Amino acid sequence: MYIAAVVLFVVGVAMIFVEHVGPEPDISCVEEGQPTSGYTFEVDGEECPISVEDFNAILEYDRSALPVRRAGLGIAVVGIGVGISGLVVGRRQKRAARNAAAQQQYDLPQQPGR
Repeated sequence: MYIAAVVLFVVGVAMIFVEHVGPEPDISCVEEGQPTSGYTFEVDGEECPISVEDFNAILEYDRSALPVRRAGLGIAVVGIGVGISGLVVGRRQKRAARNAAAQQQYDLPQQPGR
């Protein structure tokens, strides 16, 4: 159970640190007189204004890993829960085995006919 807890936790943490999912969007500079998003992007060392569509593509790309990160957080929390439950179950089993051994030690054999 401990191995499962460690594996779940490590996989969850690795998923939390995923930066982006999918290829980076292609960005092109907007020509003079065309509507822009108000933001600029560095292309070949020069700042150039970008369109609203390109800005939305960049924003979607930056947010693409958010579901993966949330799933990673959930998996890490489940891993911690599995580890804690493994500790609790293990201690209860040890206590039950110790109590059974102590009970068996103090049980006297019964004599036939009585």
